[in-house]
Amino acid sequence: MPYARISLMKPMLGEEGETERLNREIMEHSSEQSGYIAGYVRKAQDDTNEVCRITLWESAGDADRAANSTSIMSLRAQLHLKVQEGHADRSFSDK
Repeated sequence: MPYARISLMKPMLGEEGETERLNREIMEHSSEQSGYIAGYVRKAQDDTNEVCRITLWESAGDADRAANSTSIMSLRAQLHLKVQEGHADRSFSDK
């Protein structure tokens, strides 16, 4: 069963496009990492304006190594400047 990482965020006013672009760029870099299975960026279907990024990995270690890569850390730092406080990162496994 894959290991899942979910990031849920709400863009600051006027930063919706940049938030989506940065999430897609994170996905692109993630897809080049060892253990990556699949990933998605989705927008809420209600008026909350929330965005989520979902990635599936072979293991927690693979997800951790990818998250700590220089390119992904840099993109995440940029992303944190574009979203409201309360950004949530969650991990899920079958264990």
